[in-house]
Amino acid sequence: KILSTIFFLYFYRKLYLMNLIKKIGWSSMIMLLLCFIIILIAEYLFLSGDKLHGIFIGLWAPTLLGLLIYLKLIGHERR
Repeated sequence: KILSTIFFLYFYRKLYLMNLIKKIGWSSMIMLLLCFIIILIAEYLFLSGDKLHGIFIGLWAPTLLGLLIYLKLIGHERR
């Protein structure tokens, strides 16, 4: 019974992730992952004492998200 539950949860999670990627799109998913990585690097730099570089790199994430929103709006406008 435990094995079947684990099997079900594994495939449900995989199906949910694939539906999410299909709904959002691969390019958006890659940009969101990149923003998450940038935020982690910025936090590491900030907390390790390199505060200015941490802030500078931390500002890249909102810039990329703004670019992503802009590109999505242009794409919807063309339709």
